Amino acid sequence: MKGLEIMPRQNFNFGWTVDKHMSPFERLVMGEKAAPREVTLPHDAMIMGKRHPDKPIAGGIAYFETGNFVYTKTFFIPKEYEGKIICLEFEGVYMNASVWVNEDFAGKHTYGYSNFYVKINDFLRFGENNSIKVLAKNGAQPNARWYSGTGIYRNVNLLVGEPLHIKTDGVRISTPDIREDVAVVSVATEVANEAVGFKNGFVVTEIKDGTGGTVAKERTRFTCFSGGEVTVRQRIYVKNPVFWDLDDPCLYTCETRIELDGKIIDEDANTFGIRSLTLDPDRGLQLNGKTVKLKGGCIHHDNGILGAATFEDAEYRRAKLMKEAGYNSLRSAHHPMSKAMLDACDKLGMLVMDEFSDVWTQAKNDFDYSISFPDSWEEDVELMVKKDYKHPCVVLYSIGNEISEVGSDRSVIWGRKIAEKIRSLDATRFITNGINIMNAIANRRNEILKSMGIEIKGLGLES
Repeated sequence: MKGLEIMPRQNFNFGWTVDKHMSPFERLVMGEKAAPREVTLPHDAMIMGKRHPDKPIAGGIAYFETGNFVYTKTFFIPKEYEGKIICLEFEGVYMNASVWVNEDFAGKHTYGYSNFYVKINDFLRFGENNSIKVLAKNGAQPNARWYSGTGIYRNVNLLVGEPLHIKTDGVRISTPDIREDVAVVSVATEVANEAVGFKNGFVVTEIKDGTGGTVAKERTRFTCFSGGEVTVRQRIYVKNPVFWDLDDPCLYTCETRIELDGKIIDEDANTFGIRSLTLDPDRGLQLNGKTVKLKGGCIHHDNGILGAATFEDAEYRRAKLMKEAGYNSLRSAHHPMSKAMLDACDKLGMLVMDEFSDVWTQAKNDFDYSISFPDSWEEDVELMVKKDYKHPCVVLYSIGNEISEVGSDRSVIWGRKIAEKIRSLDATRFITNGINIMNAIANRRNEILKSMGIEIKGLGLES
């Protein structure tokens, strides 16, 4: 059988330049500056800037200069890519990212901590060089309570596929039923048909162990109309499975491909672990039937003197140091965790609580995520869950950190919305919320103190 001729996923980190962004008017008034600096992604533009002791929001930005930065790159697209579905995967851009291809607007994403995709095939010139520009706007301050960094600080990948293809993050793997002698691996593959005409093909899934040997295989026929999507569900049985746990984090590989007319036209590979997860008031959290007490720490996304740039080796090192110090779990503070850190926790046997956001509708800083939350929360939740689904390390989702809305009988409805959205996408994990009592009652403190018989006058709480 003929294999896929075009690489479905290509590293897109090389050959970029970065510069402070200037509008055409600013450039006309101020004149041309020095040539943009050549960089390799991931890249933090803030950590390379100057520091000023008089910065009013030093706690959030470590005295560094903020601003808007533009990343550019010239890349060649082969003629044979014409007619393919081509998109860019950005694992993280801080923040307010807009993407331009050949000077035409192709897409945007506001939240600085979630991965996102931009389809670019309609903007490309095939058989020629093309240009891309990514504008990251971090000039409006303050917008974070910690060091945020600025720019394309996580990996970028170029994804190329046929009109009939597996959707991005479109393979969901879970292990709903495991025993010592056999485990059920549930694989749901989302297939999209952007071609003209009805398609009739097969989804073929192979499960491979750590040595690369095939331990199970399933071939399922599907049909998909033009412009449509279909989810192909498979129950695959792995005999004598090796479970993923804290001491022996065994990982399997799920290789999924689409076969059409005797040819492989798309493929995807994902690592996963076979493990069970339960929670009850008597035995607590159980992993593979054994009670586990979480000994965890909270980590932000930055890597110290490396800044916000997310390097696989640095993420692995951080997780390994935590493991060696006696921790068995990590909580992302306070935003979705990087793919690189999730991979490290999978390999090391660290449990993860992935956190959605530090704010909902009520701001903690003037220009933080609360500005875009009402419009973008649902998409951002979906991106986080799809990113996490295949990772055995993820056992909990936190829908927010120290959220003020939980103290309001009306605004608390946002928590219900977020939790239900997560449950609609992933019923295999548990959901919590990082609640700070003082923060939750801040807007009702006078009312609550009065109900407790506490005299407000003279306590400095009158306003």
